[in-house]
Amino acid sequence: MSDRDMSKFKRHMVRCPHCGKDVLDHMTECPFCHGELEGYSYKPLDPGKIRRIRMILAVTILALAAIIFISKNL
Repeated sequence: MSDRDMSKFKRHMVRCPHCGKDVLDHMTECPFCHGELEGYSYKPLDPGKIRRIRMILAVTILALAAIIFISKNL
């Protein structure tokens, strides 16, 4: 790994407040001590929002499939 790549990687490292080891800033749980990591850059989506996104995606894909199917049969 080059020095440039290493400096990019280190920008995303934070210390676990429970065990003091370096972890990536997007993690919600320390892989070493399994302590909860809060207050960093990653916030998980709430289940309602995930469900809404999946529904919109499913409807969009079905609509596109229907349009393609209808246009091929004309």
